[in-house]
Amino acid sequence: MLTKQQRVYRWIRPGSSISSDRLDDEDLPYLARAIAVYRRLVGGRRGRVREAARGALGGIQPDRVEGIIKLLDDVATYEWPRGSRQAEVRVRVFETAARNHPVLERDRARDLLAAGLNPAPHRPEDAVPLLYADYPEFHRMSAFPLDYAAGDLRADYDLAQAQALLYDAVRITVEARRDFRHIVQYARLSRLLHRGERVRGGAYRLVFDGPNSLLRYTHAYGVDFAKFLAALVQARGWTLTAEIVMRKGWRPVLFALSGADGLRSRVPVPALFDSRLEETFARKFGPERGGWRLGREAVILDAGEALVVPDFVFTHEDGTEVALEIVGYWTPQYLQTKLDKLAAVRGPNLIVAVRKAMAVAAGSLPATVLPFSSGILLRDLMPRLEAFRPARKRGG
Repeated sequence: MLTKQQRVYRWIRPGSSISSDRLDDEDLPYLARAIAVYRRLVGGRRGRVREAARGALGGIQPDRVEGIIKLLDDVATYEWPRGSRQAEVRVRVFETAARNHPVLERDRARDLLAAGLNPAPHRPEDAVPLLYADYPEFHRMSAFPLDYAAGDLRADYDLAQAQALLYDAVRITVEARRDFRHIVQYARLSRLLHRGERVRGGAYRLVFDGPNSLLRYTHAYGVDFAKFLAALVQARGWTLTAEIVMRKGWRPVLFALSGADGLRSRVPVPALFDSRLEETFARKFGPERGGWRLGREAVILDAGEALVVPDFVFTHEDGTEVALEIVGYWTPQYLQTKLDKLAAVRGPNLIVAVRKAMAVAAGSLPATVLPFSSGILLRDLMPRLEAFRPARKRGG
């Protein structure tokens, strides 16, 4: 992803709404030349590769160049000395030079460097890259993908510029008519605080509150918004409206996107599980146990004006269906909102798994409460599942 300093945007209505920068068809030849530079200079130092690529991008709008270079660097593979070893080498060389101060003869300087560096520099100008091989400027590019094309770089740039605007989002609203369950899953995987509601026409609306509204501002939460967008663009039938604070003290401006904008993401589909607790539980339960099948594809439960998308759904071979919601750690306010929403769920068979410290607070829920410590135990879960089956079916 890009940094805030590399983002480029356009005012639609000054002070009111903005759009992220998008590359044009006429930019594609320059992107192809920059990619060719990276492929040609595999084995070279990052600083040299970047400088050559900047030359290849000479016809590109200047404020776009550094963002493109950053994305090319992200695609490339670099190698450098890890850990503290390189710093220790520098210290030894400098200490040796200090004991022999002043070092005025070139041959003497070469001998001192040869004693501390392996391999020794062949030319005086090679000494600095060898001494500072762990600095980004001197990292060596070891590979660049052969299948990465100008169209891929354009797609990465367009998405990255939209993501960079979301770093300063204080609220995001997503409306969807399709793939809603997937969108909710993406939100959870991105660790975003969200609430949902049904809107007219069979659509759903998700509202994401940013760090300015619930938490102390952190750039990391804005990055989570950006990661969510990379997943959202893989869905269908969505619109997004974000409230962005471009500078401290400014009123929020609006930034709008939709699936029709054609943003593409090359990131993998998000992982199936958004926590180790859930992954461990699903592996332990297995796909079927005691006549119960475990489903990860969540159902949507009505909770008054809000929605609940449970983590798991169990379906028995006799047709009984039970949802499981796992309540983990979050801010106290968010946990209370979560419990309030679960309290509004009516009708479906629901088990709510909570940490033992929260069991008392969850005791008033119109659901079966399953307290747990470090993980959900099957010996505690199975009797609760069986209790939802009709008595005549359990007896039979």
